[in-house]
Parts: sequence; C-alpha cells; structure tokens
Amino acid sequence: MTITVRRWLQIAAALATLALGFYVLRPSPISVDIGLVESRPFYEAVEAQGRTRAIDPYIVTAPIAGRLLRTDLDVGDRVVTGEVVARIAPTPQDPRTLAFAQANLAAVEARYSAAEAALEEAAGALARANRELDRREELFANSLTSAEETGLYRQLAMSEQARTRHAEASLRAAEADIESARSFFLGVGPSESPDETSIVNISSPVTGTVYSNPEKNERVIPAGTPLLEISNQDNLEAIVDLLTQDAVNVEEGATVYISGWGGDSIINGVVDYVEPEAFTKVSALGVEEQRVNVVIGLLDPPVNLGSEYRIEVSIVTWQANEVLTIPTSAIFQRSNGWNTFVVSDGVVAIEPVIIGQRTRDYTRVIGGLREGDQVVLYPSDLISEGVSVNY
Repeated sequence: MTITVRRWLQIAAALATLALGFYVLRPSPISVDIGLVESRPFYEAVEAQGRTRAIDPYIVTAPIAGRLLRTDLDVGDRVVTGEVVARIAPTPQDPRTLAFAQANLAAVEARYSAAEAALEEAAGALARANRELDRREELFANSLTSAEETGLYRQLAMSEQARTRHAEASLRAAEADIESARSFFLGVGPSESPDETSIVNISSPVTGTVYSNPEKNERVIPAGTPLLEISNQDNLEAIVDLLTQDAVNVEEGATVYISGWGGDSIINGVVDYVEPEAFTKVSALGVEEQRVNVVIGLLDPPVNLGSEYRIEVSIVTWQANEVLTIPTSAIFQRSNGWNTFVVSDGVVAIEPVIIGQRTRDYTRVIGGLREGDQVVLYPSDLISEGVSVNY
C-alpha cells in the first residue's frame, strides 16, 4: 500500500514537471495589428503627383527693343488692369552711330529745304501758266488767236500742274525722311539719358498677382522678351501627367480628390479635359514612358494654395456606396492567388480571397470572406497557419 501511494506520487510529480515544461517552453503568441472586413463607400482611382498652375496666365512682353528700366514689382504683388508694370526706353546709341545719325538728319533736312523750294517754284510757274491760259482762252473766244496756240498754252498749264504734284510728293517724302531720321534719337537726351516723352509704358492687361518677374533689373532687351507673368484673377487649376494606359480610364467630369498640398483638408476637383496628344517622358529609372496631361478644375481651393504647388491627385474611375472591403495591407499573393490571414479565437488561419478593384488603403472583396472577419495587417514571415496571436 505504501509502495502504491509512493508510485502515484512519483507519477503526479512527473506529470507536473511535464506540464511546467510545456508551459515554459510553449511558443508565446505573436503581437499583430488587426483589420476588419467591412462594407464601406468605395472608389477606384488613378493616383499620381501633380502641380497647380494659374488658369490662362498673361505673359507681358516687350513691344519694342530698348533699355528696360528697373521695376519695383516683386513676385506676389497685386496689380490691376491698366497699371504700369514695365517701362522701356528706346535703345541708346554709341557716339559714332549718333554722329552718323546727326549727319543723316542734316542731309534729309537739306533735301526737305530743296523740295520745299522746288514746290514754291513749281507753284509759281503753275500760277503763271494758269493766268496765261485764261488770257489765251479769252482771246480765242474773241477770235483773236488760233486754236493751236490756245491748245499749246493749255498743255503747258497741265505740265506745270504735274510738276507741282511731283514737287508736293517730293516734299512729303522729305518730311517722312526727317521723321525717320529723328526717330533714331528717341530716348536719347542731351546726356544720353532716357527722355521721359519717349519712354514706352507697358500696362497690366488683367487684375491679378505677379507670378514671375524674370526681368527685374535694368538691361537692354530685344522686342518680344517676356517681362512678367500675371495671373487671371488668381484662378487656379491642377495638372497631372498620367501614363497613357491609365489615362484611357479617365473621363471628363470625373471626381478628383486632392491631398498632399500641405493642409489637412481634401480639395475637391473635377476633370476638365484630357489633352489629345501624349508625350514621351524618361522616368527616374531611365525608362521611356508615354504620358498625357490631365487638366483638373479646383472646386474649393484654399486661399493659401498658390500656383506651382506640389499636390497628390486621386482621379476616380469607379465608385459605389456599399462595397465589402478588406485593408489592402492584409492581402498577399501565393501560387494559388490572393490570400489573407484570418484570426479566430486568437489563432491564425490562411484564407484565399477573390478581390476586385484596389486602392492604396482598401481592396474590394468579391468572394472568400464575410463581413466582420478579422484579418492580420502587414503579416510578417513569423505568421503562418495555426500560429497564436494577440492584438
């Protein structure tokens, strides 16, 4: 009897030792993050980075070549329609060129004096010819002279009239030459400083904000040089370039959500149009890609959003109000397709899942899971079938 009790005590001690060893050596549960399979409004979108830009900005250019005078306008300054935004003095000349121009002016003024004298002479000859013609016609009417002699004086008067018209034309040409020669001196005063009467003032064509001012300092510029870029009432739009295979799914009027601009709010937008022609762009990896610009209208831009700001754009291509979804970070691919780890009573089981549209945050579930299922987010290599987890 004593031996039997002792034996049972030994067996109980061995079992206790085994239980303690199992408890000590058993694998501890792995800590994981858990997500839910649930219904939610869902949309599929094309996502890309873009920028804002001014709608139809006005580029103010130099109408003439000359010396651009320094302006006090800075980028960000407000201007109104008609306000002077730039001033240009005609190009100053070197002394040799000025001396040549002065000699040319003296020559054309002398030609003007000669043309003026020739006109006076022709006008006097015409007056004499007309008086003589009147007298000869009166004599012919009284039969005191012949028709041939009267016709000769009539022809002489016509010749003098033609010579007078020629002299008048020569005088007008000389006047034009003088104006041309004098125009060379516009903008050059006695000390080769700009003449205020010759300075060309350039006005703003629109009310808005100065977005760029590449020619702030004084220098000589050719005609057509861009001077300022002015917004059109500070209206903004967004532009993003998409791969052509993504852009074919974008329709005019599609909803756009804009983030990543620096604020916490989401800016709503709508696709205005997709440009008809694509272009080639080399990616950061050196791969040539065909891309196309998508222009987006901003519905509620914040006041602190400016032109050329970087933004993140989500262009909706499909949406529904109630869709069964799973966090995108909970699914992974194996040879049999898409799978996820479902947690039930603290134990992991791998489940195949049939998915539809995907976004960065959520994926549409078509089959394999039920609403309310708990799934492991960001599963590591430690997670496998039958592993215990806590969360």
